Amino acid sequence: GFVPGLFGTSHGALQFMAYEDLKERYNKYRNRVSDTKLNTVEYIMMAAVSKIFAVAATYPYQVVRARLQDQHNTYSGVFDVIRRTWR
Repeated sequence: GFVPGLFGTSHGALQFMAYEDLKERYNKYRNRVSDTKLNTVEYIMMAAVSKIFAVAATYPYQVVRARLQDQHNTYSGVFDVIRRTWR
């Protein structure tokens, strides 16, 4: 439905938020102006870490969504999926 679909869009938002925050904190740590350009390795590291954060935060939602869409199992709702998945 519509509401679960909204959670799917959170992945990109979380990644962007984490990327910008990491970049700003890293520049502050290096005693640079917050909008200083990073080198290639620094960009790759910020992108990788922010992606890992976003995946870790949204992957459980993807599992629940996929199981709800599974035609071979019957669930009584989202909490039933979470309980049975956890078990």
